[in-house]
Amino acid sequence: MLLKPELLLATLLFCGGRLAAQAPTVGQPAPAVTVADLDGKPVRVGLSTGKRAAVVEFWATWCELCRALLPSMRTAQHQYGDRVDFYGVNVTVNDSREHVRRYVTQNHPPFVTVYDDRGVAVRAFGALATSHVVIIDRSGRIAYIGDGADQNIPAELARIVGK
Repeated sequence: MLLKPELLLATLLFCGGRLAAQAPTVGQPAPAVTVADLDGKPVRVGLSTGKRAAVVEFWATWCELCRALLPSMRTAQHQYGDRVDFYGVNVTVNDSREHVRRYVTQNHPPFVTVYDDRGVAVRAFGALATSHVVIIDRSGRIAYIGDGADQNIPAELARIVGK
């Protein structure tokens, strides 16, 4: 059964204190999580320690803030895709795997899409909302955490990985 966005918000507010207390903060090591992609293949989200930085966005097809953030994410991927891995963690609320697959086919988001139907990444990263973005530096530490449509992901990556 899929939840309406309003029910998700109520659930997150009810559980938010527990999730927020567990959420990693800037400077801490990023959690190591494995989530299936849309074909069911495991993907290690954000884990490229010593190799590449990573951007992890928690999103949904119905999320207006996520749609508004897409241009910034596309620009960031275009400018830094050779040095940074991009992951889009679909939070699966009101999004079936097939619906997400259709959305990805039509809209070509600039990230590897994973389908977090067990909430593993959501819990590990303490993502309380969609449009939640975490940037992990090359050492595997969280360098940025933000929410909403006004995030300047290219500027954050310039600061974290250089121009």
